[in-house]
Amino acid sequence: MRVKSFFFVAVVILCTNIYSQNKKADSLKNILDQYQKNDTTKVKLLNDIGFEYWITDANESISYGQNALQLSKELRYSFGIATANRIIGVAYWAQGHPDMALKYLMNSNKEFEQINNKEGIANTVLNIGMVYADLKEYDKALQNYNLAIDHFTALNLKSRIATAFTKIGTVYIEKGLLNDARFYISDALELHNQNDFTYGIAEAHNRLGILYTEKKEFAQAEYHILRSLSTGRKIDDKDGMTSNLIQYGKLLRLKNNLDASNIHLELGLKRAKKSNLKKYELQAYEELKELRKQQQNHEEALLFYDRYISLKDSIFNIEKAKQIAYLEFKNQIEQKDKELVFLQDKEKTDTLIKSSLLLGILVLFLGSFFILKNIRQRSQKEKELLEKSNELLQSKEDLNQKAIENATLKQQELKQELAFKNKELTSYTLNFVQKNELLEKLKDITLEAKKAAPKEKDRLINDLHKTIRQNLAIDKDWEDFKRFFEEVHIGFYSKLNAKHPDLSANDLKLCSLTRLNLNIKETASMLGISPESAKTARYRLRKKLNLNSDQEIFTYLLNIENE
Repeated sequence: MRVKSFFFVAVVILCTNIYSQNKKADSLKNILDQYQKNDTTKVKLLNDIGFEYWITDANESISYGQNALQLSKELRYSFGIATANRIIGVAYWAQGHPDMALKYLMNSNKEFEQINNKEGIANTVLNIGMVYADLKEYDKALQNYNLAIDHFTALNLKSRIATAFTKIGTVYIEKGLLNDARFYISDALELHNQNDFTYGIAEAHNRLGILYTEKKEFAQAEYHILRSLSTGRKIDDKDGMTSNLIQYGKLLRLKNNLDASNIHLELGLKRAKKSNLKKYELQAYEELKELRKQQQNHEEALLFYDRYISLKDSIFNIEKAKQIAYLEFKNQIEQKDKELVFLQDKEKTDTLIKSSLLLGILVLFLGSFFILKNIRQRSQKEKELLEKSNELLQSKEDLNQKAIENATLKQQELKQELAFKNKELTSYTLNFVQKNELLEKLKDITLEAKKAAPKEKDRLINDLHKTIRQNLAIDKDWEDFKRFFEEVHIGFYSKLNAKHPDLSANDLKLCSLTRLNLNIKETASMLGISPESAKTARYRLRKKLNLNSDQEIFTYLLNIENE
């Protein structure tokens, strides 16, 4: 009885509804009350307050966001319009209204694109992915998350990359891919700790708690949920704390601690209703249904199940699905209208085609030039090697026996080097042939574009850009590369796989390029990614190879090959 009483007191202390005031929001509100002008500064204040209320009061966030949106429209302030739409959209997402969230977030993304605000574009792409994840549209969610990571990497926003990692991990939990989920969320937690981002730390611990609950590793699950609760309380994260109460209630139910489970689930349900957090209210009903079944209280289990179904239908009914489909369709139509207006100006369209073709041909010719230059340099080296070999042969009779043996060894080394250079020359020659084939393909597209109708030119532009993108960074087929590489570095892949069997195909590609001692820029070019993405890939490879911070990947791979 003492244990139960102590535990109840601990739960009351942990889950009390006494929240700390949002000091930053209050400070901003005081400034707003004293500010009299209706200008962009006031818009920024309204949006900043809406942002601060994201995790503490979604209703307030929507209210301030709407005020900012109205004033921004009156001022024709595009950045304010874009930001206000995002504030409102994320607040609706937090409340569990995917239709409204998607509407405002798509408007925000469109506004950010019009003013070419890259960070705004990246953030809205991430937020749209969050909405799709709640709608169980996991493929669309992952597509948006990965696109957001590309944007954040280009902007070097590591904290936002970490947030995207957490979101991807959450989707993998939903899909049952727990090991993949743990990989992403653990990386996210590490990055958030480096940046001391409290909200991100609390969110990552929450997801790890959910993950370990699914894996039935209850001690780990409890550790992460309690860490998330204690961290979230520092910033009054109502959304996260509500989620943690429900997850902790589920954990206690699975551990057969039914009374304590009921306390946490009832508190979670109460907080979800108070903050209008529909998605957590839905989770609470589902868990309370399972708890009542476990308690053999089938009447109340049925009651909670009815509430669960009723709320789920109100959130994900057919009408809202139609609204979401309409929003996507409307966005596509608006984009097509812009393209049609652009195509009506024939002269501009022709200029765009010519510029794209010239750019593509210029890139290809530059690539070909450097390949030819490399071939000539290697041919010169081969010539020098042959001349040295002949000199050694001519002076053979004048050397003593020891000198003859040394000359023979030197000649063998030169022949081996010559054979290696010939293999590399063959690889570059094949690459050059492939470049010529691409030039022929671009020539055909150019001829077709000249004959095409204005409406058809849009497709040809897309084909042209697609062809350039596919061939710009990847100079040859990876299978050919792997074959040539293995011929020179015999047994490299088999030795590497024997020591690290969990390496993926992409990891093996990166190992090959690193063994060739390519720098980050060259590696990024070969893989068709940005230098920042190449750095991230090397960072992950280092972790998979279990290397210390003072160990070089190149040296490590060289040692494996020489074993």
